[in-house]
Amino acid sequence: MAADHIAKALQLKDEGNAHFKAGEYVAAMTAYHQIFLYVHGFSEGAASPAFPGQTTRPVSAAEMAQIRELKLAHFSNLALCHLKLGNVPKAKVNCSKALQIDPKNVKALFRRGKCHAAVGALDEAKADWEAVLQMDPQNKEAIRELQALKSRFASHRKKEQKKFAGMFDKLSDGQDEGASDSAAATPPDASDSAARHQVHISSEEGNANVTIQRPPPAAEDDLGEPISSPQPFEPQDVTFGQ
Repeated sequence: MAADHIAKALQLKDEGNAHFKAGEYVAAMTAYHQIFLYVHGFSEGAASPAFPGQTTRPVSAAEMAQIRELKLAHFSNLALCHLKLGNVPKAKVNCSKALQIDPKNVKALFRRGKCHAAVGALDEAKADWEAVLQMDPQNKEAIRELQALKSRFASHRKKEQKKFAGMFDKLSDGQDEGASDSAAATPPDASDSAARHQVHISSEEGNANVTIQRPPPAAEDDLGEPISSPQPFEPQDVTFGQ
């Protein structure tokens, strides 16, 4: 049973590779996707009748190794097709799933680095490509991508510096405008007006000065009702209660 599934999955992998080389990425994805249908549901163990409630079919260690490689090819090759078609988020997801099976898979790491670089995640791309070079120091593609990444880092730093410089210029201009507005809002004779309403008293026994604040005169329109002319006094009888 497992051998038949593995054979069919290998056939689909070859079909997908042929379509990919021909530039038929959608057809290649169809073939790669079907690989998983044939290798899903197996687990390493003795080839014995399944236990009640068992959800996977046991296979030998050699068969499990083949199944693992086919699952890895399924995810990694799907990621490459998605990259070719510009589906970066899906490509990244498939790369990460491949790396869950094999964290040191060079192809999946390199392709995930491409995904990160495509969306501007430069630090993540750098980490993936450096991991590739740790396992394969002569990997020309990773070396080339890292060299290109250096220029992108330099360009990014220049843009950030310009952005922050412009931000500081705006803040400085705003502070200058606020200071000029505050100065314009202050009446020019405010101090003179306050001085005219102060009375200074000097002490004869010392040099201490006491300042008494006298309220300013009321405005002409705030004098209240005018006082009427005096009225003559007319006495009246007052009757007290009996």
